Amino acid sequence: MAAWKDNYQRYDTNNGFGNSKKWRNAFHERISDDEAIEILSHQDETPYFLLGIAEGATQAEIKKAFRKKITQWHPDLNQHREAEANAMSKKIIAAYSILYEN
Repeated sequence: MAAWKDNYQRYDTNNGFGNSKKWRNAFHERISDDEAIEILSHQDETPYFLLGIAEGATQAEIKKAFRKKITQWHPDLNQHREAEANAMSKKIIAAYSILYEN
């Protein structure tokens, strides 16, 4: 067995991957609407601009844009510019939290 697997923690998927409502609630517990507004209040960019979508985008378009942007700016994929990636990820998550309706 590879050494990295010794400490690798896995989700218990014996009963499936979990309830989608619990996953959604866990996401929103990480960042509240107030925190999202605070993060974006210091920016010139709108949530739509940060996600690269037009105003009036559908919920499906918002979700797709979020996934694309968060993958692009994920700190694990941008270790050479980790501080910038962390800041951008927070902005992207804040924009998504404001625009995406549960």
